[in-house]
Amino acid sequence: MFPLLETLVAVYEVGQFTLAADELKVSQSTVSSRIAQLEQMVGAPLFVRNAKSDVTPTQAGRMLYQTAIGIDGLWRDTREQIARVQEAREPLAVSFSHTTAAILLPKALPVMARDMDGFDFAVHVMNSDAILEQASMKAVQLGVVEKPIVNDSVDRVTLCEDRLVLAGEPDGVRYYTDLYFKTAQVVPARTMEVSSNAAIVAALSAGFGQSLISEAAVPAGVPVQRELGDEFVRRFYALVPRSGLTHDQRELAETIIAALRG
Repeated sequence: MFPLLETLVAVYEVGQFTLAADELKVSQSTVSSRIAQLEQMVGAPLFVRNAKSDVTPTQAGRMLYQTAIGIDGLWRDTREQIARVQEAREPLAVSFSHTTAAILLPKALPVMARDMDGFDFAVHVMNSDAILEQASMKAVQLGVVEKPIVNDSVDRVTLCEDRLVLAGEPDGVRYYTDLYFKTAQVVPARTMEVSSNAAIVAALSAGFGQSLISEAAVPAGVPVQRELGDEFVRRFYALVPRSGLTHDQRELAETIIAALRG
């Protein structure tokens, strides 16, 4: 049908079968055959043949021309919409807890970089409880946390172990968790709470204080006290919404998880 209507539009606009054939890059007999098919389908002549090969559209020809250009416009718009959909990238929001961002994010980034043509990535850093809430609401497609938290809306996958050590000079200000205070039976004279892991690492690098941090995050040259006990070996986890992900989103989330487990 499209070649027939395309031929009608060409003949209508140039006023000759010969010129229409040149425009469409087909033979004049093909143009004549297509117009004849249309006339048979609508049951009325579409053009009046005049002298010097000119043609004049009939009322039926004018009506069908208006319909044809409307169909052509709709067809072009639809093709453009399909092309935009094909070019569109899917969103993938990934959230890391503060500790996992420092340790595991560098492993995830190369995997994500390989799919930048197909996805628009957003990486956020927040605490583990906030990540669980975001994953439950499907605001993120993948969360990486340092606490064994889960609910009915997400699946949890164990990624790897993370050993905590006491890092820093012993004569500085101490950053301990309540668990370490209790286990080591230590009551420090002074404490300072710092909510940023990056700031803690920077302070340790500068030789200031002590902190209980992930062994993998200890800056080079900072003394550490290892073997604090099995209770100071934790695990990192991935949280994935159980529903609401496209096939490609879920597949990429699983690929990232595999890289983080390796």
